[in-house]
Amino acid sequence: MAIKTAVIGTGMMGSSQVRNCFGKLPQYEIVALCDNYPPNLEATAAWMQAQGKNVACYSDYRQLLDREDFDLAVIVTPDYQHEEQAVACLKAGKHVRLEKPMATTPEGCRHILEAYRSSGKVLQIGLELRYAFLTRKVLELRPRLGNTKMIWCHEFRNPFLEKTGSVMNWIVEKRYSGGTLLEKNCHHFDLFNMIAGCRPVKIFASGDNQVIYRHTDVLDNAFVTVEYENGMRAMLSLCLFAPEKKLQQHMGSLEFGLLGNQGRLELRDDDLYFWDRKGLSEEHYHFCRSNFEAHSDDIVPSLIELAQCIQEGRQPFTDISTGINSALVGMAAELSAEQKRPVELSEMEQLMGVAYMV
Repeated sequence: MAIKTAVIGTGMMGSSQVRNCFGKLPQYEIVALCDNYPPNLEATAAWMQAQGKNVACYSDYRQLLDREDFDLAVIVTPDYQHEEQAVACLKAGKHVRLEKPMATTPEGCRHILEAYRSSGKVLQIGLELRYAFLTRKVLELRPRLGNTKMIWCHEFRNPFLEKTGSVMNWIVEKRYSGGTLLEKNCHHFDLFNMIAGCRPVKIFASGDNQVIYRHTDVLDNAFVTVEYENGMRAMLSLCLFAPEKKLQQHMGSLEFGLLGNQGRLELRDDDLYFWDRKGLSEEHYHFCRSNFEAHSDDIVPSLIELAQCIQEGRQPFTDISTGINSALVGMAAELSAEQKRPVELSEMEQLMGVAYMV
């Protein structure tokens, strides 16, 4: 039987997930949509209707919870709304898929954790890069690197796409997004945490907003170093004013790599390369996407797993711990950049009132 699903938030990401992900999976039946910005809600409802599916529409998620019968709440609203809506849905006895970051404040993360622990429900955080084909290939090849010492991620891209909704372009205001390093890079911090497999010790970030976001309070470029207990170091470099990729054949926007004492591995957009230390071989893997909109090809496998978890009563690969841990590092990086000093993980744990979950 299909899982009755309500989608809360029908902006760019929510609409894409309805059209390109949930709409293609028989495991789910979308029974309701909710958004407090009428143009987004009307556009997504019209698409559903064109597919021959009439769904209930709500402008207030509280009315949705009061009036509609469903099993899974999919929360794809702006970041500042995540805490309130996730807590309410868990308390109402709904399974939840919650977009990243799980919250924009330490208190928000703690409140969601408390509601989750009391609910007995499945909670998946939308950190879909863990499910990407090439990420799984990285994990498969990693043992051949030997002792992994260095992890890096370089993201050089064009600015954030403008967001529509009740708060226009909310993504470039820190009070709504939690800051660039939390909103944008919690994905990458999650991959760092997954690969390191242990607690971070110290986070140091340096960045500013003096190129394109001078009129805002969010960073448009930064370097972040994360040191782990096992001696691994991870480095993020971010730029939000790089040229947009159009006809430049060899210009990538995202690189991710690992280096160990026996080899090197590097992911460049949708291509993965592996080199052994002796230089005797080079391996290449390519992921051919069928859809380039809003990470759709990475979200679909996460939803397939989510359906299995709901049916079997188990927690997913991107569970509450991935949300807590990536938020801890992202918030620490934001604090470090703001105060221009290294931040210890223990300091963030004390601030958040929750511990890093290994």
